[in-house]
Amino acid sequence: MLERTVVDEEFGRAVERLGRHRLPTLAGVDPYGDTTLRGEAVDRMVRELESSDLARLRGAEREILTTLLAWGLRCRADRDVHIAFSGD
Repeated sequence: MLERTVVDEEFGRAVERLGRHRLPTLAGVDPYGDTTLRGEAVDRMVRELESSDLARLRGAEREILTTLLAWGLRCRADRDVHIAFSGD
């Protein structure tokens, strides 16, 4: 089920602002391809987001990563759920 469309610019700016080295799972998402996160990849993403200072972000950037964290927590609770990124 599609829950949200994210503009690549805002997503990319959020990852850059917090540091690609701190968010390697999200930094590896190909904006032109399709990426699905489940299982260990979701666990990694959640750990990376929980250890990041999301308060440094503003507006849509913060909303995007906060939403991804919430989705990741939901995926950890229900392993049948996954996060899918669809590129251009």
